[in-house]
Amino acid sequence: MSPFHKFTINTISKKLNKININVSISHQKPFPKSLSSLLSRYRFKKRFVNILPNGSIQGGYARIIISLINFSFIRSLVANCYSPYGPLCYDPTSLFLLDLFRYIDGYQDMSQFLTSLHDEERGRAYRSYAGISIEHIPSEGTLSNFRARLGERLYNEIFHMLVGIFHKLEMITFKILAHDGTLYPTWARYKRCTYFCCQCACITVENVIGKVRNRILYRLNNLSNNNMGSEVRVYTECPK
Repeated sequence: MSPFHKFTINTISKKLNKININVSISHQKPFPKSLSSLLSRYRFKKRFVNILPNGSIQGGYARIIISLINFSFIRSLVANCYSPYGPLCYDPTSLFLLDLFRYIDGYQDMSQFLTSLHDEERGRAYRSYAGISIEHIPSEGTLSNFRARLGERLYNEIFHMLVGIFHKLEMITFKILAHDGTLYPTWARYKRCTYFCCQCACITVENVIGKVRNRILYRLNNLSNNNMGSEVRVYTECPK
């Protein structure tokens, strides 16, 4: 069996069935507002994911993420930030997903993404995934207020939940892979040390300011012999 079999859509989907159930069970705090009265309503729906012959995903990363992961747990995580009283508001899961879609699809800023979201055709998938109608698209200010309401700690907690899901899928291992894309020889490559070790956190370079200063002065004194676009490097011995 191929070592990549565990990363096929079918295998990942089966694993996520169990993961989604466990996440839902561990986040049972009720959302204070009635979901039927919200301006938007996210619903988890398993969708068919088509991998094209060139390896790309039909519909992009947003489709595969929304088709496999149940984001309903967000309502439970942010329940303390909402009151049963007050004006109508958006489903917090919808707002978080819009932020996520903007990030994974590479939009430079939220205003650019909202332009696509308002487009009847281009924004159709985003609106469907987030449970938002074209008549109730949130403004940039609404999304900013949402982030401020949750605060950095809670917002990061949601992302950490997603990181935990990908860790359970073995897509990430929390090991840092050392990769050198240049032609310079490296100790990591030479010594076959592919992962950073605990000792790496203790690496120090003695007299680093002096060494950098000397290298810069050498470059300045030998401008005709140096490529000005090249890097200035300072070396230290690996503790391993």
